[in-house]
Amino acid sequence: MKKLCTVGALALMAFVSNITVTPVFAQSPGYDRNGCGWYIILGCSTDRSAAAGTLYDLGGIMVGGGAGSRILNTTGVEGFRNGFYCVADGPYLTEADAGSVAWREAVPDAYVKRGC
Repeated sequence: MKKLCTVGALALMAFVSNITVTPVFAQSPGYDRNGCGWYIILGCSTDRSAAAGTLYDLGGIMVGGGAGSRILNTTGVEGFRNGFYCVADGPYLTEADAGSVAWREAVPDAYVKRGC
């Protein structure tokens, strides 16, 4: 709620002063110049529907850090073993950005992994 109030106050100030406000995330979503990113892995399965169930149980897409969570098909993603569907939050630009997202409270086995 506090974050929502802060965003609302910034929007009002922008309107009153006629400036543009860009939201700032503590974590920077995106890929590096090599097309690689850091992911928070929340669980993996060989069954896509099982991964979808895990994602749903965790709150669905766009929860977590600035990148949001999704199902990542690992086939063809360098750095990941082929044949899995992983529930992942990311990509983030740096390992530190991914590591700063507080997923471990909900998923104690969560870990950070780089993929290209």
